[in-house]
Amino acid sequence: MRCGFNLLLALLLVHCNIKNTSQNIFDPTTFAGGTAAVLSTLVSQDQVEINSRYNPTDYPSFVKTEILDLDLNRPVAIHFAKNHFRISENYKDDLVLRDVFPLSENKIRVLFSVSSRSEWRDPISIFIQKPDSMDNFSFSGKVLEFKFPYPRYIGNISEAKGQITTIPLLDGRILLVGGVSIFGNTLPTVEIFNPELGTSTVLPSLSKSLTGMAICSDPKGNVYVSGGKTTRVDPSADSQINDRIYRINGNNQTVVELPIPMQRRRVGHTMLCLSNGDLLISGGQFRVGSDENAISNDHEYISIQNGTSTLLDSSANFPVNTVFHFAAYDENKQRVLFFGGKDRLAVYALYSKFIYSLDLNSKSFNTLPAVLPTSRSNVTSISVSGGDRLILGGVTGSGVGSRSIESWTEEGSITKTHGFTSRIKNGSSIAPFSNSQVLYTGGVDTYYKSGILELYDHIEKKNFIVDTMMNARSEHSAIQTTKGIVIFGDSALDDTRVELYGKD
Repeated sequence: MRCGFNLLLALLLVHCNIKNTSQNIFDPTTFAGGTAAVLSTLVSQDQVEINSRYNPTDYPSFVKTEILDLDLNRPVAIHFAKNHFRISENYKDDLVLRDVFPLSENKIRVLFSVSSRSEWRDPISIFIQKPDSMDNFSFSGKVLEFKFPYPRYIGNISEAKGQITTIPLLDGRILLVGGVSIFGNTLPTVEIFNPELGTSTVLPSLSKSLTGMAICSDPKGNVYVSGGKTTRVDPSADSQINDRIYRINGNNQTVVELPIPMQRRRVGHTMLCLSNGDLLISGGQFRVGSDENAISNDHEYISIQNGTSTLLDSSANFPVNTVFHFAAYDENKQRVLFFGGKDRLAVYALYSKFIYSLDLNSKSFNTLPAVLPTSRSNVTSISVSGGDRLILGGVTGSGVGSRSIESWTEEGSITKTHGFTSRIKNGSSIAPFSNSQVLYTGGVDTYYKSGILELYDHIEKKNFIVDTMMNARSEHSAIQTTKGIVIFGDSALDDTRVELYGKD
């Protein structure tokens, strides 16, 4: 019946009488053209399309899960079987087809057996041919190509250092501020690394040598850094904790100390650049000491336009003194979310498992109903597709690195644990790899520095070791760029080279 209907449409299309041969047959202003356009649309409705969940930036994790699900735009999944699929020659012995079967009318599952191969470098192609039984639909075949990232060196920064304060700029370059040299002293250096060219440009230095600063960028591309400390170890004098704020502009290569100091010295604090150009600074250590009395629980509002600093009312304070927490700016709801943290420097500190919200309009502070599975500080929180926010890494009691991979969904106040990383990763750096994947880089595994690259895929809800870095690193930086993840720094590694983990 369908075949007969398509044949009738084709005959009608051919029969359209176009008197002017120069006229566009699909011109909708004419009766014939309008008819042809409508009929051609009806005919093309039977075209079958096949797609996978993987975007060009994703790591093709089906080589780890051994499962690849494919979506079809037509209810024809039942027609496809194993004999309609073929793997490219370069991987035919490493990725062996086991089975192909329908999950629904519009979804196919492909199962593989994967060898013990440790490296995936060349692209994989999966060829799909049209089943003979699918004669009522148009399908000219499909080639799915998946590329893999790999590590390589791409350039150098100006000096060997770690514990660098970093942020990506709007144009794709990366700003590096301060840090600790391989000799253990803090640094005043400001530089910009260009991943496209592999070169670094040194800007004017800070007025102090610092590490542990907070950093953010405003909508105009200005970068602000605040606080920090002048020593690698815990401060032994209040003067070693910085109260200054700097504005850095990468375009005109200026570094300016603002005339507005913070009302408190701060390190281990957070700072956010708000959409109106002002700054919000929260928590942190403000004086010497390992107990809770050395830690702040307040918020400081810096008006860049007015040149003023104001402590928010005490009703907006954290319920406990808080240091080494994570802050995220929710511009749509004009609020700030806080994750993790602890109430003192001592290892027997009270670690947080709560999520807090500060309303920037009303200045009201609330504890959200969700409770995270793990209490920890120094966490990284990353938003992923689907509306979830991941809470990763960090430190739990006794200074032990956390392996827990957790998520928070605000709708329904749902928190979940999705597994654990393969190893403890103290001093690791965690960066988004794509909209649904996150990359753990390096760190210290109990006693040894690691070069492992481990990927968590939030769609699969699984994590995998995917590769190794060119150098084992900790206290380093990993930044997402359009080329991939740029990795550099280590305060004990005499190496200025920058490596990239990305696709060609």
